[in-house]
Amino acid sequence: MIAKELLDWFPDGKILDQPVDKEGYLSLPLSNYQWFLLEEASLSEREKQLVALLTKQEQTISLNPWYTYLIEGKGQAPQNFKKLQLVYCHLSYFQQENLSSWLEMMRTLFPNYLTTIQVGAQDYIFVLQQDKYSSVRSILTDTIEAVEYDFGVRLSIMLGQVWAQNAYQTLADLIKAERELFKIWWRHGHQGVHTFSQLYLWSMGERIVDLRVIKEYLHRMIVDQDQIQEIILSLWENSAVLTKTAQQLYLHRNSLQYKIDKWEELTGLQLKELTDLTLCYQLILPDII
Repeated sequence: MIAKELLDWFPDGKILDQPVDKEGYLSLPLSNYQWFLLEEASLSEREKQLVALLTKQEQTISLNPWYTYLIEGKGQAPQNFKKLQLVYCHLSYFQQENLSSWLEMMRTLFPNYLTTIQVGAQDYIFVLQQDKYSSVRSILTDTIEAVEYDFGVRLSIMLGQVWAQNAYQTLADLIKAERELFKIWWRHGHQGVHTFSQLYLWSMGERIVDLRVIKEYLHRMIVDQDQIQEIILSLWENSAVLTKTAQQLYLHRNSLQYKIDKWEELTGLQLKELTDLTLCYQLILPDII
């Protein structure tokens, strides 16, 4: 691996998952969407030439355009869409010879698969087009054990939120916050399949990640959707029992179910699931107390 060789030759360097635009430093692209950071003042001209020569063969000719748009926040989306959902995967263990087969299997696992973005040597993001919403939560939870056994991998997976293209915040900023939450979570040694809601509630106790941009977006979504704030509060008070909630709100049960389903299509949040409901209730607390 060129990265290992660079570390052997330049032990003060650092391997990063994102490029760093910092005066006095060189941020050199490696394979697998990683970068090697070196302090320029510590290098002789000959060493600079050597580094450039070594990394030239590893530079990606052209990044996945979705990487540029979603991760770097630059340019336009490669194609039109209304809603996207990202599935974040970290491989704490894998066998190199099985990696391509695992990636191909994951691509066929999702009925609304759009593209794969590699953001690190052990990190992949599967982008799902959710213009016509299709829940993949049960697909992941039902298959992860078999996938790990069949392909010899150990996985940490977070199912992200559903984001609209015309979001209240920049899509790249929302994804950056999701990625940071997921990274902190798997670095604590956690594995398995979890939703954004579960990691969000976990992070509240840890107080180690800033999710204000996501909180503001979801709160705005709640405020803008007809009766959703009232539904969240009533479901919370009635332990997510739909019959009692419908009676309290003077709604027909089918009308209540329609509004709950519409909210899931917009955000991926299932209000009948207590973890998702808790997240939404926490978001509206400042408005009701």
